[in-house]
Amino acid sequence: MAKITTENFRVQTSKSLFNSINNSAALNDTYYIMASSVDKENTISNTQKEKYDFQRRIIFGNKITVSDVRYMFYKNNWVSGTVYDDFDDEEDFSLTNSIVTVPDDEGNYLVFKCIENNNGEPSTAIPSLIGINTASYETSTLTDKYIWKYMFTVSSSDASVYGTPNSLPLPYPAYGDVNVIAGAKESISQIIIEETPDKQFSAYLFGAATNISNGSDVIVFSSIQSGGTNNLVVSATINATKVGFSLYTNPNAYTNMYLKTPDGKLYEVLTSSYVSSTKISITVSTTDSIPNETTCQLVPKINVSRSPGQQCEAYGILDQFGTLSRIGFKSKGTEYKYATAEVAYPGSLIKPGTTTLRCVVSPKGGHGSDPITEMAMSRLAVITNFSGEPVTILTIPITIPNTNTYTKVGLVKNPTFTNGLYPASFDNRATIVLSGDQSTLALKDYYVQQYITAAGVSRSAPSVGQTLGIGEERISARIHETVYNSTLNKTTIYLVDYYGNFESSFVSGTIYVKPTESSTTATQLSINNASTDVVYGKYAPYTGELLHYVDFQAITRQSARKEKIKFIFDF
Repeated sequence: MAKITTENFRVQTSKSLFNSINNSAALNDTYYIMASSVDKENTISNTQKEKYDFQRRIIFGNKITVSDVRYMFYKNNWVSGTVYDDFDDEEDFSLTNSIVTVPDDEGNYLVFKCIENNNGEPSTAIPSLIGINTASYETSTLTDKYIWKYMFTVSSSDASVYGTPNSLPLPYPAYGDVNVIAGAKESISQIIIEETPDKQFSAYLFGAATNISNGSDVIVFSSIQSGGTNNLVVSATINATKVGFSLYTNPNAYTNMYLKTPDGKLYEVLTSSYVSSTKISITVSTTDSIPNETTCQLVPKINVSRSPGQQCEAYGILDQFGTLSRIGFKSKGTEYKYATAEVAYPGSLIKPGTTTLRCVVSPKGGHGSDPITEMAMSRLAVITNFSGEPVTILTIPITIPNTNTYTKVGLVKNPTFTNGLYPASFDNRATIVLSGDQSTLALKDYYVQQYITAAGVSRSAPSVGQTLGIGEERISARIHETVYNSTLNKTTIYLVDYYGNFESSFVSGTIYVKPTESSTTATQLSINNASTDVVYGKYAPYTGELLHYVDFQAITRQSARKEKIKFIFDF
């Protein structure tokens, strides 16, 4: 049995994460990007120990909101000469080359979807918004006959912040273009000619027929309107190269055709009669006035099945040899989920042969209504900025440290904090406040150790070769930063890695400052009052679900620098 993981499943997976972040308050979910440290070679693995180690060593972090998340899609700048895939409801759209990005002079990216590719011909005219139909947001590039659907524009700022070398973000919070989304309709996307006889309509080339654009041209010679019906005499400019061409003389030879006016309106031919070798008379039902000398086209009618909404109105486009080459539209209709189409042959075409047409129906909601699903956006970018602004130590806490390094970052869902709050950002370092200037003794990346008795009081370090007694332990932490405040004549030591295989916490009494954990030499300092001079970080260690984490060479924090952390999740 074949098993297919549909692109919709991947998209829905990315939507689930996005919606969880978007509705975090209602779902009681919170997400943080957290920075951690490491004391070994710069490698991590997907093991329980490594994940616990990350959460044990959390230094700081930022809360993630929906404004920090973007759906992503692949950048695909338009290239002349490329044959782009047109949208086809029988194809897996995620595997096609149908979406193009067009950068402008301001660094923005216009995004288009190929609707028709001129029967698989190369694209040679760059799509643009010039002359776009603001009702359908489709645009036709005249030179290569491609039809493009405008989807949305990615701003230069979003592209700069969220973009990668190969991907761009979906605009937020519109999730596309609001006007395109509002105007989208479930319609016929295109009608594909799967088979048709060669030169089937060669007797219906009324114009010069030097190219696909002028083979059906007729000119209104005179017009008489009576009772809502226009009786038109139209003249056909006979091309001398069309050997054997002549107008049909039998009545109603041109019924089941449309008169197409320059504004795109279609008028069904009700009756027709022969006037002369260059003129025929036709009647169409309309109250519209069609001025004399107007160049129109007499084109084959295409019957399209009805829908619960507006019916599609389509017509045949002939090439210069009379072969049905494309299907054009006055209206693509609405509320289509399925459709069929067939040629309504003129009464004089006795043996038309077989023409097979296939209707391609637009995506659910219509092109542009749901770019996330339509463009198979199963990628998410989650971003935050780590920046530390200088503050007054001991009076205003530093939210994000602006010194030392961090080597790992991870996305954590639903962590808990000891004060019950969920801060926008947090500094998880513990602090010890000591009297006097100790900044030359308690150096960055040195270790602070304290020995605790079974009764929970400080004791002296054991002598060389001596071991701790039952219930006694050594607690340890690494110095991340030391700051002396001359006004208060106090030194604050910021500590990380202060959770380990011990149950005690720092207490009043002697502490030992050492260059390494195993060093036999140390400087003795003293905590005067642990209840006021020792403060631990608010993140409860090991809490939350570590969804993703990465490591890298140590990044040094600086007050004047901002680091952008970006996760790209590809589901």
